[in-house]
Amino acid sequence: MAWNGSEQLMQEFVTKHQLTFANIKDNDGLVFAQFDVAYQPAWVFIRQDGTSETNLGAMDEVTLSAMLNKLGGS
Repeated sequence: MAWNGSEQLMQEFVTKHQLTFANIKDNDGLVFAQFDVAYQPAWVFIRQDGTSETNLGAMDEVTLSAMLNKLGGS
C-alpha cells in the first residue's frame, strides 16, 4: 500500500518487486490510521474474524512464514 506519492511511483515499486497481491493508494492516511501504521515498511495481517495484527518494519521470508503459521495460514 502506498501512503503518498504518485501512482506511477507506486506502480514502479509493484513492478520492480513483482508484487502479486493487491495494493492500494492511501493518500489521506485513513487505512494507515485504522491499523496503527506509523511508517513503512509495515505488515497488517487480518484474520478471518476481522481482528488484525500490525507489525512495523521489514519482514524476511522466514519471519513472514512464521507469522502466517501463527495466524493459521500457510
